Amino acid sequence: MVWICPICELGLEKTPQGWSCDNQHSFDQAKEGYVNLLPAHQKRSKNPGDNLEMVLGRRTIHEAHLYQPLAEALTNVVAGCKHISTLLDIGSGEGYYGGFIARSVPGITIYGIDIAKSAVRLAAKTYRNQRFAVAGARHLPVANSSIDLAMCIFSPSTDNEVARVLKNGGHYLEVGPAPRHLWQLKTALYDQPREHSQLRRSVEGSTLAQDGEVCYDKQLNNAQLQALVAATPLAFGGHREKKAELLEQKEFTVTMAFSWRLFTLSN
Repeated sequence: MVWICPICELGLEKTPQGWSCDNQHSFDQAKEGYVNLLPAHQKRSKNPGDNLEMVLGRRTIHEAHLYQPLAEALTNVVAGCKHISTLLDIGSGEGYYGGFIARSVPGITIYGIDIAKSAVRLAAKTYRNQRFAVAGARHLPVANSSIDLAMCIFSPSTDNEVARVLKNGGHYLEVGPAPRHLWQLKTALYDQPREHSQLRRSVEGSTLAQDGEVCYDKQLNNAQLQALVAATPLAFGGHREKKAELLEQKEFTVTMAFSWRLFTLSN
């Protein structure tokens, strides 16, 4: 197990009640199987991270296979990396991508962290063979040099923390929206929509090993359209009248476009 105490940074050991370190800091394990390693002083609000509506929206669109081509592409990237036995999913949400990888690439122990407790709870209930913790990306409760591949999909991360937890020669898979991701939604909601910025192509102390894009169109029914809007930052933006009109559409075609970069930590 790679978890460390978020207070003193000593290794955590499993106990009948949960987890504890040699300094007697203890953390209960929830009935769903996850552990909360986000101390109060690291929170910026009472319930940080995505709200339950966004979490459930993502579960709906994932169950509708809207993001499956991306999941397949990322699985191929991970499968192509040699000697991967531990994977850390930073900002794992409700666990979709880690679960997809686990089904296709045997022999990998997957750890997921997310700052939203509702997301971690749902992930732990669904993917029983993975290890989940409530935690933030700025202070990863993960031991030094314990991870073969760290993955961050649509979530913020901290380069120094990623480098700290990766083994020598470990990999960092960074995934984000391509410039025209969800472009039809943006044009329906905004008078002057903006393209997403390109993903970076360099990380200090690492080399770019691979990169790629995944782009395709999907026709959505109304339930999928509403779930997609709820699951993204678009839920909080756009003109109110335009959003109401958009969410009444019975069918809507949208472009899904993603970029990924695989970096290898320099020895």
